[in-house]
Amino acid sequence: MAYNEEQALLALKSLLGTVRKLRSPEGCPWDREQTHQSLRPYLLEEAHETLEVLDQVGQPTDLERPELRRAFVEEWGDVLLQILLHAEIASETVPETDFTAIAKTLEEKLIRRHPHVFGEVRVSGSEEVIQNWAEIKKSEKQQSPDQNSRPASVFDSIPKGMPPLPRTMKVISKVTQVGFQWPDLNGPLDKLEEEVKELRTALESGDLKDESLKAEVESELGDLLFCVCNIAHFMKIDPEAALRGTLRRFEGRFRHVETRLSENGKAPGEAKLEEMDRYWDEAKALEKGRQ
Repeated sequence: MAYNEEQALLALKSLLGTVRKLRSPEGCPWDREQTHQSLRPYLLEEAHETLEVLDQVGQPTDLERPELRRAFVEEWGDVLLQILLHAEIASETVPETDFTAIAKTLEEKLIRRHPHVFGEVRVSGSEEVIQNWAEIKKSEKQQSPDQNSRPASVFDSIPKGMPPLPRTMKVISKVTQVGFQWPDLNGPLDKLEEEVKELRTALESGDLKDESLKAEVESELGDLLFCVCNIAHFMKIDPEAALRGTLRRFEGRFRHVETRLSENGKAPGEAKLEEMDRYWDEAKALEKGRQ
């Protein structure tokens, strides 16, 4: 079905009115009480729920499944609500921050950062698009008012509040763009082996209850995780998606363990590790049979 812009605009207009009504004196007490700070957890929660749905969309045709399509539409609606609520709250004090301002600012940025679409610039592919995007962002930073006297950094555009894993990937991407990176995958793989050895050495060097050793182990674990992220960068793999996949598989296998134990009148805490391992291997075999 062709995209109907008129219907989309009508739907957005109606939705804006609904959100404004919720925030009005005649609206919902809970919605009226919300602030930018109180809504912060919901933005993260809705984003994670949306990611959970996106993990199931391997290709666009997957959305032909009714239950997945409903979840996709609903979760993106919840994310959109967060945007509209923040815009409405801000506009009640500063009208220049309403949804119209957000939309116009975004459109101006998209046009400015896509000169190969809206201008005369020619590009050979997506890699050149990324390079141009970075240069345009750098130019925008130089033209904006100076916030402090520090020299500009490749890290300036990375939000400090990002969760550590995606922020690590951003940091790696930024330093790679300026040439601070191994020439091939052998570099980070060798570094990973080095960090594993250093972690093992730290763990074997003393009493694990000692606070100074605990701090050293924490540092070595951080280095190890950074190496894993760098390997993910080389392979163009999202480490969060990889970890979510592992968690799904782990949960599915352990649920199988719980089910098999329950059939024998046991709970996990009442079974020996050997028995649980046997059911775990059984779950893995079942997975392979379904592939």
